[in-house]
Amino acid sequence: MNRRKFLGLGLGLGAAAVMLPSTLSAVNFRETNKSAFEGPKSHTVDDAMKELYGTSKTTVGKVKLKAPDIAENGAVVPLQVSSDLAGKTVAIFQDANPESLVAVYTVPADGIIDYKLRIKMAKTGTVTAVVQDGTTLFSASKMVKVTAGGCGG
Repeated sequence: MNRRKFLGLGLGLGAAAVMLPSTLSAVNFRETNKSAFEGPKSHTVDDAMKELYGTSKTTVGKVKLKAPDIAENGAVVPLQVSSDLAGKTVAIFQDANPESLVAVYTVPADGIIDYKLRIKMAKTGTVTAVVQDGTTLFSASKMVKVTAGGCGG
């Protein structure tokens, strides 16, 4: 009897999941704004920000960026970006690699800005998170020291 209930419940949930409309959509910013990622001017954070948003002027505050002071492995540097703003996009920039723009997220209407990700950093550098709220850009930055071999110094 338990097997029948399990199968019935599983099939019912599967059918319900197929019928629910999906409200999430994704924009491939690497295709729609290729110059922000790979353009000849995008080797600095300011240039990549200008390519993406049209300006590099930001207001510091209203964005929280959590990153380690020392990353013992530059291949996996954990980050967390959060904000109470009703933002349109969230972008992550860093100045340790040739491509400054790391990621861009489109925030759905009434979405909560609380993103966790891991990035690669070739060397010590500054990570900057930018939240676009209407026409204003808010930012937070943090220096992350990348150590070789995990020695911590």
